[in-house]
Amino acid sequence: MRIGHGITRFALIAGWWLVAAGCSVDSAKGRYILAEKLWTDGKYAAAVSEFEKVVIKDPAGHLGLQALFRAAMTQSLYLSQHGEAVRKFRTFVEASEDSPAAWEAQKQIGEILYAKTEQYDQAIQHYRNLLKAKPGTPEASEFLFRIGKSQFFLWQFDGSIATYREIIKKHPKSPWAEKAAYEIGVTYFTRGERNPGGTSGPSTGVEAYQDAMEAFERFMKRYPQSILIPDAKFGIASCLEEMDQLDAAYHAFEDLRSTYPSPNVIEVKLVRIRERKDQRSR
Repeated sequence: MRIGHGITRFALIAGWWLVAAGCSVDSAKGRYILAEKLWTDGKYAAAVSEFEKVVIKDPAGHLGLQALFRAAMTQSLYLSQHGEAVRKFRTFVEASEDSPAAWEAQKQIGEILYAKTEQYDQAIQHYRNLLKAKPGTPEASEFLFRIGKSQFFLWQFDGSIATYREIIKKHPKSPWAEKAAYEIGVTYFTRGERNPGGTSGPSTGVEAYQDAMEAFERFMKRYPQSILIPDAKFGIASCLEEMDQLDAAYHAFEDLRSTYPSPNVIEVKLVRIRERKDQRSR
């Protein structure tokens, strides 16, 4: 009798648990539907709150993980709650393991670190981790470009140039290789601006400007049809100006009058060079 009584009691408890679990899932579905309605109505903060309630009710289930991802995306795209979005995306990655959705979450983390919050040190490490995990990913050249640009923003010019060259070597047919080739010139030019007198660093301003000119010329030779050709020519003219080769700089800027996207900038450059030449002649 005691054994039968125990089995009956266990069955009652198990039945109660199944009912409770079913109610919890049904409740989570209701919350999720409400969250999506709020999101459609543009009530993003309220939608996130409901998504979070779904996560609490169904933390390990498909609906809970979907709500976690939706909450993170909403906080990143519409509420500028980037820190909380990153936390949610990382939780999602841990729970989703090696799935397409987890990879998308990883990319969103990179987007936040690189573009939204400009945490370039963290962005570099994050993209390196992604490349280590999936070296053959189609996004490899873009990830490398973001690493190079992050290094540039941190004034790590040698590292930036090395990364751009890695893109050109490993992904020569990628559109990011074209951008990287152009950015090498920009990076050398910026190094010249940062170190005009050569008081520190590997080269003087003049040497950096010469390196920039050579990089821009290589870029134009390699990508003659690129939409960045006017920008590369502008870079060469700017190098000539910085190296005090005013006549050559003036002609280079003058040749850009009809092709450069911002003609007013060209006119300002020409005026400034004429003023500098007039001051010298006095």
